Amino acid sequence: MSETWDLIVVGAGTTGMPAAIFAAQRGVKVLVLESAAEVGGTLHVAMGQISAAGTRIQAAKGIDDSPDRHFDDIVDITDGLTNQPFARLAADHSADTLHWLLDLGWEPLAEHPVKLGHRPYSVARTYWGPEFGVSILKAIRPVFLAAVERSEIALRTESDVVDLASDAQGRVTGVVARGADGEVQTYAGRKVLLATGGFGAGRDFFKEVTGYPLFTWAWPDCKGGGAQLAIKAGAEMWHREHFIPRWAGIATPESGDRVERLTDTTSRRPAWEIYVTGQGSRFVAEDVAEPLAREQALLKVPDLTFWVIYDDAILREAPPLFDAAPPEKIARWWNHHPSFVKADTLAELAAAASIYPANLTATVAAYNAAVDSGHDALGRKHLPRRIENGPFYAVKHHGAAATTIPGISVNERLEVVRGDGSVIENLYAAGEILGMGLHSANAFVGGLGLMPALTYGRLLGERWLQWDAVAEAAD
Repeated sequence: MSETWDLIVVGAGTTGMPAAIFAAQRGVKVLVLESAAEVGGTLHVAMGQISAAGTRIQAAKGIDDSPDRHFDDIVDITDGLTNQPFARLAADHSADTLHWLLDLGWEPLAEHPVKLGHRPYSVARTYWGPEFGVSILKAIRPVFLAAVERSEIALRTESDVVDLASDAQGRVTGVVARGADGEVQTYAGRKVLLATGGFGAGRDFFKEVTGYPLFTWAWPDCKGGGAQLAIKAGAEMWHREHFIPRWAGIATPESGDRVERLTDTTSRRPAWEIYVTGQGSRFVAEDVAEPLAREQALLKVPDLTFWVIYDDAILREAPPLFDAAPPEKIARWWNHHPSFVKADTLAELAAAASIYPANLTATVAAYNAAVDSGHDALGRKHLPRRIENGPFYAVKHHGAAATTIPGISVNERLEVVRGDGSVIENLYAAGEILGMGLHSANAFVGGLGLMPALTYGRLLGERWLQWDAVAEAAD
């Protein structure tokens, strides 16, 4: 431990890179530790949606918008459940972050901004680039790596932070990291920023925090290591009550214990099929337009798992259910993988899929009666045809984690806090480690995942992290 860094950033992704860039521009001595072999984190796979109000793009297109209106929309979309001080913070500072990205060369699609979200905003304010999250990465990464090349930022990849160093008073004094060669080293730091992402690929930790099994398409490095370090130091997980799954993925022979989006079970393609639980009961009107309504219904389904049920006539007549896999590949999976079951009768289908046979038979009969009468007990409107002609098909789907909802507790300066509200000195956290529930509650507000992560990294590096050697007053 031969030198002391002003700032140690754990994670070189959506939050970590902006924090390091802006801190280095202030003359701060920055060390960035990244567990992967390359920088970027979830930007490699993210949809790249960011939202901001009062931007110069909106002004050029004659769109009247403001941070106040953005904040009001966040409160409205989340039914008042957003953490309002943080929603205010994100709404007030996001336009500056978007302008920074534009100045770096990031370009949104020509038709943007658009209205987007599980419940859309009242005005168009959401953007993404042609390569989604990679578009953002391509704008930020060159600036970050140039600072590394100039020795303004020290970067250690394949360095897994395994512990926080602290003094007798509980103040964080650095980190302990294991390199690719297995060597463990302690790095001393005046401030430590945990920017490690969520825990959408951390199976055991996910179950511990949410109470649900993990089905995921999250970035594989998001295993919750940073959150567990903060908890060990005294932090708590907050916004657990807002947990909600994303709709919905399939485990395939290729995906192993992860899931893939292979079917269109959204309102873009009105359902011809029915969705049933392992008990054989329907749980949602399959043609419901609002994504959030589907996800809230799925939250009540055991293990977040359901089956899409249809018959041979629907297979032949309906728009293709599988919109992201070639038919010849799907054909090889029937009865050769537990997610894909085909049988000549409903009873055989139920037995093969471990669905309660009597319940499935009764559910299909009730649905067929609804088709005949034109009135469905769950409120479904699209009732194109009965399910009655074998062979019958069942495809297992799972509610999935793309991002994580609960997160580490912090104050409005992004200092990590204990359960009693006291600050863990010198320890900060930002990005998905704070949890999507912080801003979006259980509503997945459009563009409010990546944008706060970028913005908080920028704000921490630009103005909030203070040292004796950096004589700047906080805002």
